[in-house]
Amino acid sequence: MGSMKGVRQQKPGGRESGQAAVESAIVLPLFVFLILGTLQLGLMHQARLITKYAAYKAVRAGSLNNAQKSVMERAALAVLLPIISRDAGGGEFIKTINSASDFTSKWNWPGVKSNAMADASSIPYVEITTCGPSTEEVKGTEIDFDDPRFAASMGWKESHRTKLRIQVTFNYRMPIPFANWVIHASAFNRDIPLLMRMGEKSTKATPNFGPQQAKYISAAKKGKYVLPIRAAYTMRMQSNVFVKELPSSNQCRTTNKL
Repeated sequence: MGSMKGVRQQKPGGRESGQAAVESAIVLPLFVFLILGTLQLGLMHQARLITKYAAYKAVRAGSLNNAQKSVMERAALAVLLPIISRDAGGGEFIKTINSASDFTSKWNWPGVKSNAMADASSIPYVEITTCGPSTEEVKGTEIDFDDPRFAASMGWKESHRTKLRIQVTFNYRMPIPFANWVIHASAFNRDIPLLMRMGEKSTKATPNFGPQQAKYISAAKKGKYVLPIRAAYTMRMQSNVFVKELPSSNQCRTTNKL
């Protein structure tokens, strides 16, 4: 018995409680991300559906107004206005629109009417890219939209001269904390946060970003997590095609590229 006096007795359950604390520290961030990430992805899916409708409204406005990009931009912006958000002291605020006065109030938010985020001026809310027709397809300075040589042509190339093809990019500001920076980092092939890597050091090389991607990375460093959501639409022109409104070639981006 005398030899047992110097032995320190371990408290029952001490090891188990320590293990439970470690497991909680590992599982809790993943569990929180699972909940918030699901909510964020659901909102992104909603934004994608509205962007598709915005592309339809934009191409319709363009078909009636000689493919003017400024007209298409305003049409798309009006459709997307209900899901546009702004910073509200550390979090994103989305004002609902239930009346004409609500629409006018939100339209007059700083940067909305001018299509430039007030806290990330290098990023517009909406970008319109004309996929076609291009000046390579259209010869001269103008094409009559109802010219039977093109509008009624059975040839694929000829008929496309009077079809307006556009791509709408909605720069969506993710509003769900924690999920926004994890999803943003994954989308741009950047390191996920240290907490999600369980403290492991990263061995991943820093990717090279072009000018298009760099503006999103710059905004993320300021706490503004923006992801581009794209949708395309095609419609037959219902007004004459002005060459001055057309690009020299197809500048649309594929949907799997940020």
